[in-house]
Parts: sequence; structure tokens; C-alpha cells
Amino acid sequence: MKKTILLFTLIICGSSIYFSACKSKKDQLPALLETQKSMGTAEEKSLISSTYNKAIEALKKNPDDLQQYINLASVYISEGRLTGNNNYYSNAAMLVLNKVTGSNTGNKDVVFQALSLKSAVLLNMHQFKAAMEAAQQGVALNSYNSGIFGALVDANVELGNYDDAVKDCDKMISIRPDLRSYSRASYLRQIYGQNAGAIDAMKMAVAAGMPGSENTEWARTHLGDLYLNTGNIDSAYILYKSSLVFLPKYPYALIGLARVEEAKKNYDAAIAYTDTAIQVVSEAAFVSFLGDLYELKGDVAKAKEVRNDVVDLLEQGQKDESSDALVKHNVSREMAMAYMNAGNLDKALQYAQTDINMRPENIDANELIAWVYYLKGDFANAKIHADKMLATKTQNANTLYKAGLIYAAAGDTGKGNALMQNAVAINQYIDQRIIKEAKPLVALNK
Repeated sequence: MKKTILLFTLIICGSSIYFSACKSKKDQLPALLETQKSMGTAEEKSLISSTYNKAIEALKKNPDDLQQYINLASVYISEGRLTGNNNYYSNAAMLVLNKVTGSNTGNKDVVFQALSLKSAVLLNMHQFKAAMEAAQQGVALNSYNSGIFGALVDANVELGNYDDAVKDCDKMISIRPDLRSYSRASYLRQIYGQNAGAIDAMKMAVAAGMPGSENTEWARTHLGDLYLNTGNIDSAYILYKSSLVFLPKYPYALIGLARVEEAKKNYDAAIAYTDTAIQVVSEAAFVSFLGDLYELKGDVAKAKEVRNDVVDLLEQGQKDESSDALVKHNVSREMAMAYMNAGNLDKALQYAQTDINMRPENIDANELIAWVYYLKGDFANAKIHADKMLATKTQNANTLYKAGLIYAAAGDTGKGNALMQNAVAINQYIDQRIIKEAKPLVALNK
């Protein structure tokens, strides 16, 4: 297990130290790190390397060529997405973008590009309010660019401003109907409980993309997720397998297959898929899911080991983050989930409260803190947040089942049982870890 966790350590702890070294010389620009782990194609990796080298050479000749800083930022963002090394590359991108926004250039287009990329970096680091502000500044310069409205959609969703997100998405689609706009429309439909509509929109996103590109395979695997979350595991399986044909070892497709096997209770196969995904990109969510699978398999000792390691490594990642980092990763949600899975509910509540304070209307933040309160036996507070987690009329089966358990435990057994019945009707493969948390007074509908 430590071998798997070690990969995770290298991602969250090693990047900030290297970045500090890169900044030791005033004019030194962050390098592309050598790595054997990437979810990108050979063509994507070649393009990233070529663009980086051209930008560096151009800046040697003309350090005031601001467009080259934009090009470098795009490279850093792409490399961060493909390798999972977000802390290093997000700070690298912010370094060069600040050179543009801090300049006295009168070129509004270059500044707009910088603000657009800044919003993407800030979203990736979960700095949602700052991302919103950067996107709004960008719209003030150019209100006819679809990408900047995509940033507004994402920021508004994360902050719980769902009606505003819908308006921004409509504007985005009207400017440019493509993979990026269709995928956001799909997500918003899912948030508002329109599962069939979400599937239709994601199909359009996949059709609009180029098979084999990371963006297209991201959309394809998310389409698989939509089918999986509505109980259609066969269609989900086909989509995940198809994605692996186009992009072998694509981690999100591997995790999708792991979830299919989890639904079938084939836990050894699910663990194998998850292990392979972690070898490519060591996301905290992947490692946490591995702990879930060991628990479901009945290997309590391994589940505990993995979960404790995730907590330790996330905490260490925060400590190792450079004090002068240009942008820090907000990991309050990840920390809350890690502590919750490790059984430390007091610490989980502490981080969940930090998350909800930043975005009180976000349905996911409310679901997380509601579930922590429920596990702690504080059903009154759990119910308060359960009301908010259902505010958009979501039809996510696991969410509905959690809400059902909360309402039943809080004394409203009628509503609780109705929600659980609805959840099972949507998807018979309810997460077994949720079902086992049912309190004795709750009449389950398994």
C-alpha cells in the first residue's frame, strides 16, 4: 500500500519545493518537470514541449513579449491537467500571468487572455471567489468570448449561484456551441435534476470533440458517469472501455470501470482498476476510493491504513506549501472528506464548516456537512443542511438516499422513506457504505 501512497506523496508534496527553487533566480521561468506519468497523448505532449521551447526562445530575444507569457501559462495549465501536478503548474502559470496583468500594456486582448487563464487557474485551485472576480474583469474587456463565460459558469456553480450559472451557460452556448459549453449545460441539467437532459447534452459534447483528445475523453467518461449514476451500468461500461481504446490508461475511464465493478460487488477487480489509475494520476479522490473498496471487501486494516495515509499526506501537503506561493490550493472539502472517511468526525466537521462558510448555498458543501452531522448523531443540524442540499431538486440517487436517512433520523420518516424509495428507483446500485450507516429507527427500503 505504501508504494501506491508514495506516488500521491510525490504529487502533493514535491511540487511546491521545486517551484521555490525555480523562483530563486529573478528572471528564471519555471521549467517543465520530467515525469513518466501523464494522461495525455504523444501528440499533446509534443505540442506542449514545442510551445514551451518556442516561448522561452522568444522571451530570450524579447523579454517584453507578453504574448509569450500567455503561451507559457497555457502550457503550464495543460501540463498540470495532464500530469496531476497542479500546485507546481498553477503557481508557474500565475507567475507568468502576473507579468501580463501587472504590466502597463495598452493591449486589452493580451490582458483579457491573462484574466481568462487566471480564472481557470484559480478555479483549479478551488479559489472560487477570486476566480469569479478574474472572470468578471475579463468579461468587462470582452463579452463575446465563450471561454470567459465558462469560467463564470464554473465559479457560480461552486459558489452556489445556480441561476446565474444557467444565464452564463446560455450566453456561452449562444456564442460558441461546442464541447465546453455542452458539457457545462449537461452539468447544470444534472444539478437541477434533469438526468435525461444531462445525458443528451453530454452526448452532444462528446460528438463535438475530437476522439482521443483529453477533453473529449473527459466528456466521454462523464457521460459514462451519468449512465452509471442512473443505474445503466452496461452503457457506462461501454463508454469507459471506448475511452480506453482512444486513450489507453486514461485514469478517469479506469476509475469508471472500478465503479462499475464496485456496483457489481466485484471488489478485487475494482481495486485493480483503481490501482492502475493511481499509477497514472495520484488524485486524493482516487486513493480515498481505494480505501472505500477495501472496506467494502472487508479488509478493515487496509482501509484504515489508506485513509489515515490520505489524511497525513493532505496535511503534509498543506505544511509543505510554500509560504510565498502565488496561489494556494483550498483543500477544505478534501480534508473534510478524508477525516470523515478516517472516522475523525470532529476534524471533518471543522473542515466542512470552513467549506460551507465560503459557499453556503452550494449543494455539495451542504451535502457534505449534513452527512458529517448525521454521522455524529446531530440530526437537527443535519436536517437543516439536507434542506439546502435538495434545493435544486437534484435526482442523484446517493444524495437522495442520504437525505432520506437524515430526514428519517430527524423524525420525518414519511419524507425520509419517500426519498429513499425515489433514490432506489433512479439507481438500484446505491453506495453500500451509505446504506450501512442507517440508524436503527430508520425503515430501510433496500
